[in-house]
Amino acid sequence: MNISGRLIDAFLALEETRRFAIAAERCHVSPSAFSQMITRLEEKVGARLFDRDTRNVSLTAEGEIFSKGAHRIANEITNSIAELRDRASCAVGRVSIAAPPSLSASWLPKQMAEFKREHPGINLQLHDVVSDRCIEMVANGEVDFGLNARSSHAKEFDSVLLAQEGMFLICRANHYLAKRKSLKLKDLSGCVMVNTVRSGSVWQQLQELLKSIDIKDSGFEVSQFGTLAGLVANDFGISVVPQFAIQLCKLPGLAAIPIEDQKAVRPIYMLKRKGRSLSPAAQAMWSKLVKNASDLTI
Repeated sequence: MNISGRLIDAFLALEETRRFAIAAERCHVSPSAFSQMITRLEEKVGARLFDRDTRNVSLTAEGEIFSKGAHRIANEITNSIAELRDRASCAVGRVSIAAPPSLSASWLPKQMAEFKREHPGINLQLHDVVSDRCIEMVANGEVDFGLNARSSHAKEFDSVLLAQEGMFLICRANHYLAKRKSLKLKDLSGCVMVNTVRSGSVWQQLQELLKSIDIKDSGFEVSQFGTLAGLVANDFGISVVPQFAIQLCKLPGLAAIPIEDQKAVRPIYMLKRKGRSLSPAAQAMWSKLVKNASDLTI
């Protein structure tokens, strides 16, 4: 049964006013057109909803039953429209982001805190995950969007290049490379390397950059930069980390030296599912991060 919202509005107007002329005016139609609307509604439901004569209009028993559903529908539509308007104005909503631990440690929480002050009714969620898991969460719709360094996946999503971060050597302060102001990747030849996990973008990028260099494997693959820094500080080897991870590797006795090679940079992309619109709240957060990308600092 196809009952339009106009017919329900007509029913509610007549129920409230009990006058055809007044109800017709409220619905912006002529009295004769309004009368036809009520007749058409009664034909659709298969029952008389109003008793009417020249002076009085009243609900029938069937009209009383229909009234409960009509009011429920009207209330649900009103509430839905109010919620949509709140969402459109970012008064309510949710934003869920997946991002690498290096960006989740400082810059991104700062941006989220500013956004929360501007939109206190928005629920924010942050998932600090490695590259492969970030891609998975975005693809599966578990998050609204993600920040990721996997350029090989950028074409599979709607993406924006947010920043390019350099790479740094992390070593003990007494290491023979520690006094250098900068270095080349080839300078790492012969060093023992503490690696990040293979599912992360750092490991995946470094394997390509270091494949022609004689790097010795320490046997360690860790998921947290703090753990990596602890291993380096205790002389298990050196490591290479992206610029925004340096703050997570600050331990006494460690040094960070920039790597100058042109290819030794990690792109940071913002990714969302291709062809899928973001909610107003998520779009506002997306726009804020793009706008403030120049604030990215170590």
